[in-house]
Amino acid sequence: MNKSDKNLKQYTNRIAWMYWKQKISQKEIAKKFNINTVQVHRILNDAEKRGSVKVFVEGSFDICRQYEESLQKKYNLKHIEVVPTESTVKKETTADTLDPDPLSIAYAGANTLLNKINSEKCRNFGWSTGSTNARIAHILPEIRETVSFVDTTGSLRSDLSFNPLLGLNTLSRKTKGKCYHLGAPYFFPSLKEKNKFFNLQFVKDILKKEEECDYILLGIGSMKGGTSLYNRVKNHSYLVDKEIFNKIKKDGAIAESSGNFFDIKGKHSVYDEIVSKDFKLIKKKKTIAIAGGIHKASAIKAILLNGCLYGLITDEEAAKHILND
Repeated sequence: MNKSDKNLKQYTNRIAWMYWKQKISQKEIAKKFNINTVQVHRILNDAEKRGSVKVFVEGSFDICRQYEESLQKKYNLKHIEVVPTESTVKKETTADTLDPDPLSIAYAGANTLLNKINSEKCRNFGWSTGSTNARIAHILPEIRETVSFVDTTGSLRSDLSFNPLLGLNTLSRKTKGKCYHLGAPYFFPSLKEKNKFFNLQFVKDILKKEEECDYILLGIGSMKGGTSLYNRVKNHSYLVDKEIFNKIKKDGAIAESSGNFFDIKGKHSVYDEIVSKDFKLIKKKKTIAIAGGIHKASAIKAILLNGCLYGLITDEEAAKHILND
């Protein structure tokens, strides 16, 4: 007698393991559990939707490989990955969402992070607050290694209440290592207060830990409409101060990454009151930026023009506009 889907839920992870890890066919699994292949297929789909299974694909894709070669040569990148644009998937509008980057970008970022942990044995990573990194943290499976993450950007708020874009909250549950956050607001009311904060010993200790990082993984924000950073100001004012945002935009900035701002030619600017990741450290370390979509193309290009990046993970839509612009 066939088992119902409800009774089979307790075997979901076992069936997923048999199919993806042991390479047992759906037909053989169905026979073992005395069910039909339709039920097996439904269980496997459910495992992916619930996050029990994370599927990654290694290697480049057709035209994407050409984009990778062109971007690598033009901007002297050591790490480059261009993933297919999600043209067949209904795109989320960015009017209300805090996660406008394509999901494929986050999967590629998560896969890169896992490779650095498993293949290169990296155990310390610089991190940044933001929607893309928060999504990467959600996608990652449990990390059974002592891996630490350090975020010195500060919360994208003027206070220290809960920040939904702090991926460290999720990483802390998935790693045997430690996750460090600066515990500072995005900006201080005065340079004097900021200096007092950065003279505290625990702050100095956290900054020192980031010096030990092998890689730094950063998101990129655009000062233009249609992106997460812009819509935080428009629809989620509790995350970013509108007055400061408009001042920086008026100064000519079109891109932002961890509190560092860039104009259309790649010139870097940092503001005294803003808590930003040390730009010297970004240039010194193996910093990989993770961002995609047509709305972020100009912002990505601005930071590429600066020459501060070790690597980039983006999608073919953004890559095409960066190269053709």
